[in-house]
Amino acid sequence: MASLNHQPTQSCHVVAMPYPGRGLVNPMLSLCTAVAERSSDMLITVVLTEEWLGLLAAVKKPPNMSYAAIPNVVPSEKVRGDDLQAFFVAVQTKMEAPFVRLLDGGELPPPDFIIGDAFLPWVHEFAGRRNIPSAHLWTMSASMYTVFYHIDLLVQNGHYPVDFSVNGEAVVDYIPGLSSVRVADLPLTDQESIQKFTQILPNDSNAKHLIFTSFYELEAQVFDAFKKKSSISIYNIGPATAYSKLKAIKMNPTTTAVADYYSRWLDLQPPSSVLYISLGSFLHISVAQMDEIAAGLQSSGVRFLWVARREASRLQETSGDKGLVVEWCDQFRVLCHPSVGGFLSHCGWNSTKEAVLAGVPMLTFPIIMDQLHGAKMIVEDWRIGWRVLEREYDEKNLKKRDEICEIMKKFMDLENGERKEVSRNVRELQEICEREFEDGQSHQTNLDRFVESIKSCC
Repeated sequence: MASLNHQPTQSCHVVAMPYPGRGLVNPMLSLCTAVAERSSDMLITVVLTEEWLGLLAAVKKPPNMSYAAIPNVVPSEKVRGDDLQAFFVAVQTKMEAPFVRLLDGGELPPPDFIIGDAFLPWVHEFAGRRNIPSAHLWTMSASMYTVFYHIDLLVQNGHYPVDFSVNGEAVVDYIPGLSSVRVADLPLTDQESIQKFTQILPNDSNAKHLIFTSFYELEAQVFDAFKKKSSISIYNIGPATAYSKLKAIKMNPTTTAVADYYSRWLDLQPPSSVLYISLGSFLHISVAQMDEIAAGLQSSGVRFLWVARREASRLQETSGDKGLVVEWCDQFRVLCHPSVGGFLSHCGWNSTKEAVLAGVPMLTFPIIMDQLHGAKMIVEDWRIGWRVLEREYDEKNLKKRDEICEIMKKFMDLENGERKEVSRNVRELQEICEREFEDGQSHQTNLDRFVESIKSCC
């Protein structure tokens, strides 16, 4: 085990433990960066696996924020999508012991406060045993939290467990703060996962603080409903890192983070002409479905930038010469590029927030869990996108190339009336969400409340 950049002079020590996956590490780092920048007399130590420590070595951080490492006791980020269940089990059974050894080993000052991902119950159990105040970080939407929180209502109304062939089209309109939704748009198929999620929800016995990473205006009804009934202190602290990057891009839009070829290619494309495609950092769709997307792209003639961690070279050959297939990119900078006019997404929560903040309309291709309801909110609640899939992705029921071709052509036709509507809606929503970061607005007030809560424990 190793600790880096230890600064023992700080008066208050916060330890943060993210879930070891890209979509969950990034929001934890964003939160910790915001807290560190807001309070220079606080030391924040983020605990990572050795692999993640290497991945983040070049990422800038505030001087009062440091990293500490535990061994790689879980499958690598590169292959964790191959067996999600094994990865989940490893996270829940193998990480606690080295985490405890690190905190007990004397390399770090004793923590005054612990921030743990909500899906790491052992972090909060440890905090409870040591009488250390802790906060849960919830990295999905607040709407998804309220679905799990009110699972008993779904049971009472006969909507869980669910048989989609019988009641998939039934309407759920009784969950506090949640707009009406089809049963088919809720992540209710994997009963084992649902049971695990509901078991680790924060309660008075293991945490007094719950942090969301949303925009208030996206989910105002949910937040207002929680304020009326929850005995836990709730904070909504939005994606501050993305907003900081957005400000920097607006100040100097021609400067790229690195001299990468895909940015140079984007510079040569007409405004709003490129469809950006990314279906997540670790979940995999079948090779057959990838081939259908590639064939649809080629037939559509749409310009594209496609991030595919696997088979990038083969997909480049089969998807035509109107775009690029890359293994990685700086997603938010790409979304903010003026040549990007659409985003084909799996509707993960980080990607959804980034698309809204960049003002880019979306095509929805949900694969699993919260992405189903994310797609519903994008299409029906906020009206900033169109569906590609009507339901959760199923490798046995492929979305065919002809359908993909037609929807891509129509979506990227900037003169199409329906397309103009979603473009207008997402620009309006972008402006609303940007205002939340202004002085005295919800992001700042929630951040200040949380910082004061931490300091009261030191």
